[in-house]
Amino acid sequence: MPPVKRETRATGIRGRTKVELPSRQKPEIHSTPSLCSEVKLRNITNTLKMSATGGPEETTSQQRTKRMKKSNSPTTGGQTGEQCQPPASELIAFEKLRFVLGRHYFAVCDRLALVDYVPRCTRNVPECAQRHVSKRSSRTKCVGPMRLTTTNDQLLEHRPDQFVLFLNQAIMRREFVGVELFVTGLQLMLTVNHPSTELGVDYQVQDIVLGTGEALERCLEHFPPCRWDMRPAYQRIVYGQLDAPCFAKCDQSEGLFRNVLHLIEHLIETDEDKTKTDRSSVGKRTNRGKSKPDDEIFFSNYNSWMSSNRLCYDFDQLPREERFQRLFAVLQILVKLLEMDLAMWILRHPTKTHQNICNPSRCPLVAKLVWNGDHGSVNLFIKKLFQTFICMNALQYPNEDIAIVSRLINLVTVAVNLSEFQLSDGLIPYPCVKDNSQHYARQLWKTLESSRYFSIGLCLRTIQNLRSSFLKLRLSEQLIQKLNRRAKLGNVRGFFQQLLERCWMDYEEQTPMVDVEPPSSLYPVLDTHRTRAKASEIYQQEYIDLLLVALRAYCDMYQLPAYFRENMVQPSGSGVSSNAPDATECIVSQPDEPDERMIFQGVAVTGELVLEYRDDIKYLLLIEQHLKKLTETSTEERELFRHWISFLSEVDPSLAIG
Repeated sequence: MPPVKRETRATGIRGRTKVELPSRQKPEIHSTPSLCSEVKLRNITNTLKMSATGGPEETTSQQRTKRMKKSNSPTTGGQTGEQCQPPASELIAFEKLRFVLGRHYFAVCDRLALVDYVPRCTRNVPECAQRHVSKRSSRTKCVGPMRLTTTNDQLLEHRPDQFVLFLNQAIMRREFVGVELFVTGLQLMLTVNHPSTELGVDYQVQDIVLGTGEALERCLEHFPPCRWDMRPAYQRIVYGQLDAPCFAKCDQSEGLFRNVLHLIEHLIETDEDKTKTDRSSVGKRTNRGKSKPDDEIFFSNYNSWMSSNRLCYDFDQLPREERFQRLFAVLQILVKLLEMDLAMWILRHPTKTHQNICNPSRCPLVAKLVWNGDHGSVNLFIKKLFQTFICMNALQYPNEDIAIVSRLINLVTVAVNLSEFQLSDGLIPYPCVKDNSQHYARQLWKTLESSRYFSIGLCLRTIQNLRSSFLKLRLSEQLIQKLNRRAKLGNVRGFFQQLLERCWMDYEEQTPMVDVEPPSSLYPVLDTHRTRAKASEIYQQEYIDLLLVALRAYCDMYQLPAYFRENMVQPSGSGVSSNAPDATECIVSQPDEPDERMIFQGVAVTGELVLEYRDDIKYLLLIEQHLKKLTETSTEERELFRHWISFLSEVDPSLAIG
């Protein structure tokens, strides 16, 4: 019997005919390159660190070249690239504007108006990412407990010069002085009095104040707040306590930074020197006629002599002018700390700024000091800061002191603006001015307008002393609209219209006179009973200069000069004939070409925005032509617009007005 062939499942399947299922037709996808495609962004310090280690990362110029080649290639739908893509000139305009705005986004020194110094880490971001930001780097070495005690003992033994010496020695050993010594040094700057001539010391009190300030600033430079383990230390410093008996009236829960501002505000409004003089005269009258024993008149022992001549640490015993100088010296160090922190914070958090600035564990120090929730709002701290700034301008305090408060206001302005940044299709509109920033600027104008010292001269001084281009522009617009209701300065066209209408002719030609009497002292007291002037007048030269201040602020805010030069200067390879320009030649850079990694690629650029910039450039050229006609016909108007000519020559180097 022949064997029966057993059919299994496997043999059955092999024996069957193979039936092909109908394949699902894949939908045809037409890829249309987008000018504002979503860009995946990352921490700038991590990006620079990866590129520094040799990772395969494309440069921005290579990415631009790929985008340009992609725009010239035919699409899958059978259409040519020219039929579905904008012309190459428009793509170049988009790339140039994105280049200019992206470069300014990371130009933190310009955004924070750091004209006095440049933080070291902003000049070398890759090194900062490797040595400061990375937690693999070594922990900061601090002063040991024994040296800490010895340094503090120098003040107890009335040897402040040795205290300053020990601070410098710690920095030379590359040791952070610590929170306690840092706060003690700031308090020493506020409280140290002039030594008695009987002591015969070989130092001056000014040497102690300046030496301590320089040592603490060097400490900031050697141990910047961008180090991964220094953030808690600097938070404790700005919230430190002034434990000297003379500061017993201060609310220590406010912290050191706010108490310094409160002391400045209190000194502006009160004259404590006069109060102390009255108290001393009362004491003399009460003690008059009482005879003192000889042992109270003549000190016979050494301890009594030392108690009357020893060095004193008392802020209240200092003269009024010196108290102001000490407070502003301390405030300058604290403002520098906030500037260094915010500068690197912007580079480390290019996106999601609103979420990060509202996060207590990630927000910059200035946001932690100003707001306790509701970030970006105008709270009591900001209102008092505005009042202090306006009063200092009204009383004509020294310019270097006004500049310190102006730097602080600029920091708060940038923080308010950062709280409004929101991603739109993966990109960030920049510059971005929304409701919080507009309300913030209106509050400053409201504070200025409600001042008892309000005048045209005060407005001009306040605008001139501001460092923020945004605030300069908004206050100038408010003042110009107060003088001329028809004026609309929303763009460069509005400034050109002012020149065409010759609005300055509505005012007198008289030479501007000072409408405020010169101060009787270096730091005069605020007159709370002053009656406000009924009227104040502006002159032709002042009005023309005010227009220029507003135009310059507008150009700085929107980076018009940089975009103007990018479009007007010919590329280096323009002599070579080519049908389509190479993408690498579209960007015309300065002689020192910036690092491509320091150009933010997440700026949103739209067609409407490019048209607005083109319109502004057109009217800048029209202003140049109009000024040429004015200066050719009249020497007087040439003198009136001499500052305009100088500014336009900076914007357009080819401008020649003879």
